[in-house]
Amino acid sequence: MPSSKLLVLVVAVLFVAALAFTALFLPGLNTVSSNTPTVTLPSGCVKPVGGFLIVASILGYNDSIDHGVPQNSWPVMNVKQGQNVTIVVCNADPGEPHGFQIDHYYSSGLVSVASGQVLTVRFVANVAGTFRVYCEIPCAVHWAMQSGKLIVS
Repeated sequence: MPSSKLLVLVVAVLFVAALAFTALFLPGLNTVSSNTPTVTLPSGCVKPVGGFLIVASILGYNDSIDHGVPQNSWPVMNVKQGQNVTIVVCNADPGEPHGFQIDHYYSSGLVSVASGQVLTVRFVANVAGTFRVYCEIPCAVHWAMQSGKLIVS
């Protein structure tokens, strides 16, 4: 009889742990009819004309988890050398801040975008090459925010 009580206790603990995980990491998610999670975008989270929109959420940058990161680069932004670049970065993750950096172009210091906040990044793409887009703030989906690319041709 003690082993069945232990089994019930283990199942109860696992159930409570699953509820806690859901409450901590999935708040603010809505479920559409296809059961695909969506996020609520912060106010001002709009793609700039001729620019790029990056949404940081529990699904990575622009749903990078669904794009096969880290094996596949995502998101990928293509620009011409000499182009003025505008990127709007939105944090739609209700629970954690996320960072945003681009090697060479936007990598001086730790950039933190708080939950529900919007950051606008502007620069001139003056050097040709492929540059990593990434987050420096460790979190539950940090691994999914390490594979973006800015390609300047």
